Amino acid sequence: MFVFDTSAFINGSRHHYFITTMRSVWDLIEGSIDDGRVVIPHEVYREIVQQDDPISALVKRHKDAAVDPSQHVQARAGIFEQEFADSALRDRADPLVMAEAEARGFVVVTYEGITFAGTPARRAGKKLPAICARHGIGCCTLAQALQELGLKL
Repeated sequence: MFVFDTSAFINGSRHHYFITTMRSVWDLIEGSIDDGRVVIPHEVYREIVQQDDPISALVKRHKDAAVDPSQHVQARAGIFEQEFADSALRDRADPLVMAEAEARGFVVVTYEGITFAGTPARRAGKKLPAICARHGIGCCTLAQALQELGLKL
C-alpha cells in the first residue's frame, strides 16, 4: 500500500506523532511494516539509522523488512533521478522511493512539498510529491496514510 520516505519517519516522529505519547501510531506502522502494507526501501533505512534517536531504534527493529531495489527499480530510479537536478533539494532515497512505489503500485508517503501549515513549500514543484504527480505515482502525507491504514485513537 505505502512506501515511506525518510521524512515520513523523521518528521512524523519529531513533529506530529511523538513515539512516547502516540505509541498507537507507531504500533500501527510497525504492524504494517510486518504485514507488508508499509515498505521501507533500504536507502530510507540507511538514512534513518544514521541517527541515534527513538525513530532510528524503531526502524532498526525492522532491518529485515528493508527492501533492496530490484534491477527494474534501480533502472527506474535512474530515470527519476534526472528530475532531481538540484541535489540539495532531495536526499538519495527519493528516486528509489518513487521507483519502489511505482513497481508495487503503492503510494509514496512523505512530508516533502508542504509546510506544517499544509501550504505548498518553497520550490514545491521540484520536490517529491510534484515529481510523483508527473509520473502518475500516488503520494500522500503520513496523516493520510495512517487514516488509510485504519488508525483509531
